[in-house]
Amino acid sequence: MLVFLGVTFFPAGFLSGAGESKDAEYVLGNLQKRYDSTVDFVADFEQETEVSTLRRTLKARGKLYFKRPGKMLWRYDEPKGQLVLADGKTLYYYQPEQGQVIKSALNNAFRSDIPLSFLLGIGNIKRDFKGVLKGLEQGNYILQLGPKGELAGVNELVLGIDGQGFDILWARIRDAVGNTTTVRFSHMRRGVGLQDSLFRFTVPDGVDVVEFGPQSAP
Repeated sequence: MLVFLGVTFFPAGFLSGAGESKDAEYVLGNLQKRYDSTVDFVADFEQETEVSTLRRTLKARGKLYFKRPGKMLWRYDEPKGQLVLADGKTLYYYQPEQGQVIKSALNNAFRSDIPLSFLLGIGNIKRDFKGVLKGLEQGNYILQLGPKGELAGVNELVLGIDGQGFDILWARIRDAVGNTTTVRFSHMRRGVGLQDSLFRFTVPDGVDVVEFGPQSAP
């Protein structure tokens, strides 16, 4: 069970039965509209992963760049130099401390029922997910999502959504083995005119490329 500090829950019965479905559909619909109307954005992020097997917490931070459709860059300040880049066809995960790049086809990494496919602008959250509105946290919606089909590797997905603009403020994902990752976004700027060149990846000299799964056609 997740416990949120400062959560105000709706009165008993408000989120039950037809009311629950209606209000969740309202948030899902507005969330989808917000992202459908977003051409690009830049935001800071802080990431915290609780690794159950190691009994430790890993922290990371950096800047996120997004451009529809299918382009995204997570540039890490901590761990320094690490990045995750999607160019619309291929996903690259660069770990400088390991001296390697993991490369996979984007359509294999994020199928239509995977949460990040929605963030990439290649999925549809209202079509692919059913939502339960759990309450309010300082005026923002707490939305728990469940897939309408099979959701590989994800046990729970909870979003914090801005109650006015319907931007995603934070996302919490718990995987099948109990690891929990929370990502919080801040200082979001929309419509900044990001260039496609930002999402082109060049493999650094001396770095190994590990290909995972079938690759995209050229």
